[in-house]
Amino acid sequence: MYKPFLSLAVAAVLLAGCETKKSETKETLGDATTDTAVMARTGRTAGDVAANAGDAAKDATAAAGSALGNAWAVTKDKLKDVKFSEVNLPGVTVRGDNDYNVYSVDEAVLFDTNKSDIKPGAAKALDQVTGSIGQRFGKSEVRVMGFADARGDKDYNKQLSEQRAEAVKNYLVSNGKIDASRVSVEPMGEAMPVASNATAAGRKENRRVEIAVRNH
Repeated sequence: MYKPFLSLAVAAVLLAGCETKKSETKETLGDATTDTAVMARTGRTAGDVAANAGDAAKDATAAAGSALGNAWAVTKDKLKDVKFSEVNLPGVTVRGDNDYNVYSVDEAVLFDTNKSDIKPGAAKALDQVTGSIGQRFGKSEVRVMGFADARGDKDYNKQLSEQRAEAVKNYLVSNGKIDASRVSVEPMGEAMPVASNATAAGRKENRRVEIAVRNH
């Protein structure tokens, strides 16, 4: 006479256990699924994590697209050497095409090793560059790019290249009378080497500042 009652009691216990299991809080999101929408102890569901990951991917894609759209095609292999009569000092070269012209100044002309203060002797070279820009590209956009070789810490090289580019920008604005709104800075660090970093001569070529001008 007790069997039906016992069966009902057991069924009730099992059902309660199932309900508890479905609603319990999980320790990690690895235990959770978007179907059950269970929560980790952080209060975030697996669905939240999936949505956030999707948003992050979209943001990264947009940032990459913006960077590509903002890039200037001024690599050495794309531009031919150009001779401007007003630029004739050692350590200063020019290359260009219909879209860009780039004034490249050797590190030895501008800076001491591991320094970002412009040498007093660099004034002649920078004055030639700013004079040429004023003469030929009086209203064009200017971008100052700093480069380093591949020795040492990558982050340090990037930081030094930025400091050097900023120093040159400040000279162009203060001494070259180029409007600051026209001048931007792009620290390149070890990127875009023009020679091998395996030799001292190659590393010397890679340590440079380039002043790019968009022709239109």
